[in-house]
Amino acid sequence: MNSSSFFKLIASVNFFLILFSCSHAEKNTFSDPQIKAGVAKIYGKLNDPESKVTSLILQFQNPVTADESIIETKVDKDGSFYFEVPVECAVVFGSLYSFGYRGVLIELSSDKDINIELELDDSEERIRINNISGNALLTDEDKENYQDVFIRYVTFDFDIGQLFEMMPEEYAHFEMDMMKPRTDYAMTGAKFSEAGKNFTLNELKLIHLQGALLWYKGRMEKFFKNVEGFENWIQEPDIKYYTFLKSFDLNNPQYFCNYYYPETMQALLSVKALNIPPISETPVKEWIKEVKTTMAELVGFDKGLFYDMLAANSYARQFNSELKPLSDKQIENIKKYFKGKKGEIAKILLRKNEEIIKLAAQKAPLVVNKTPDISKEKLMDAIISKYKGKVIVVDFWATWCGPCIDAMKKYRTVKRELQGKNIIFVYLTNGSSPQKLWKEQIKGIGGEHYYLNADEWEYLMESFDFEGIPSYVIFDAQGKLRHKFTGYPGNEEMLNMIENLLP
Repeated sequence: MNSSSFFKLIASVNFFLILFSCSHAEKNTFSDPQIKAGVAKIYGKLNDPESKVTSLILQFQNPVTADESIIETKVDKDGSFYFEVPVECAVVFGSLYSFGYRGVLIELSSDKDINIELELDDSEERIRINNISGNALLTDEDKENYQDVFIRYVTFDFDIGQLFEMMPEEYAHFEMDMMKPRTDYAMTGAKFSEAGKNFTLNELKLIHLQGALLWYKGRMEKFFKNVEGFENWIQEPDIKYYTFLKSFDLNNPQYFCNYYYPETMQALLSVKALNIPPISETPVKEWIKEVKTTMAELVGFDKGLFYDMLAANSYARQFNSELKPLSDKQIENIKKYFKGKKGEIAKILLRKNEEIIKLAAQKAPLVVNKTPDISKEKLMDAIISKYKGKVIVVDFWATWCGPCIDAMKKYRTVKRELQGKNIIFVYLTNGSSPQKLWKEQIKGIGGEHYYLNADEWEYLMESFDFEGIPSYVIFDAQGKLRHKFTGYPGNEEMLNMIENLLP
């Protein structure tokens, strides 16, 4: 996936064959979501006589911990498989897929086991459901139409040149005016149940908020960074820019059911002008009070679950960005504030903390390297020579690349399997990754990191014939290139490639 378009990024097929929900349906909408710490169990059978699929991946979103669960399981020779996964809502929709095959939507429940029978549709390269226990929250037509609507929305064509030299407030007005025609275009001809329609419209609101309105400077830089003089007019929006937040009714609990809800909350926490501090060891009540001094007027309310979920997402930011467990003081603050009806949020955060403690213990030390002062033609040789005698996995990635981040989460399992063995992981990125964000994200990755300039990056991408990211090159212990590929191949294949090279 290349850096030329945010919307090409979010249109990647498997990543967006996912719908999420955490409630039961009523006629016109979903009932109020029930945040609930639980475990969902899925028993299944895949009818695949030729055994083309050896593993399945389950992918779903977590509204409290703002982390996407990406869980891979093996398919036995008889086609049977099993998932047991922690969930954060009473009911969750996720995507079940395999590499090379489009996914199917399944309902996960912490209250009942799911039994599912699948088959491969080779003609359309997708997995289909033959039979499943329980009733889905959305109709089959809702699911199919949602996919079509989403693709139309993110590929909506307009003249990017209109944005040139737009100052922040003008841009905000433009994007607010653009939201309705874009939504109308995406919804044209789509048939939904009322619940499915409202769910889809909420999703479109959130993607517009997170992907366009909250991304003014980054979007301008992406579109116009190669235009001479662009730095003379582009600027960081001030707080007045964010008055559009009132239009999105962010206290609406229906948003909990949408994929883009946690991404939107994380985006709000990172907006410079809003100046929302990390929650750190501040008592939750005090932190929320401070946040309200800025946010209440902008969002149009001063109480509600929005603020509780924002606090939870601030703890999640620490988990996901730094892979840093909670301190004793933070645990005390969480238990003190999230109790009674809010107690499930505490359970979820503390459960996640146990996972982070284990992951943090397995993480390789973080090393930020200065890029060798050498010609770009000799750069890769200079980098790999530093790790002579080890198998070297080089990961080309960027902070904005969703599939890159997803892949890193997936191969945490691979790293755990290889812990203590003769291998090193090296990560390369470039100026398309904002340096401040890069420095924050790599805390949770560990390993050896390099920040390349544009010429270095472009040369290496071309020299390996890479057109997108994530891309990987793997060298053996003698420094010989043995593998190069774009797109994460899955844990099983990645592990096999590496283990076959270990001395």
